[in-house]
Amino acid sequence: MGSDGRAGKKRTGIARWGFIALPASALWGVVLGGLIGGLLGNLAIGAAIGAALGVGIGLTLFAAAIVAVASSGL
Repeated sequence: MGSDGRAGKKRTGIARWGFIALPASALWGVVLGGLIGGLLGNLAIGAAIGAALGVGIGLTLFAAAIVAVASSGL
């Protein structure tokens, strides 16, 4: 049995966190940006800035997942 509990199965493809990174970070960016924007006086601008930052972070995590797959030799 492998260290992850699966007997003889190799992982293929991008990790699940790589696919979840973009939509999850965009949603959290909107929520947190809206919250901060609401505290500072403009909910819409805060949400838009938060969404943009969230998408950027999500793309970075997605790229990291691709690099992890490429470096593992799959």
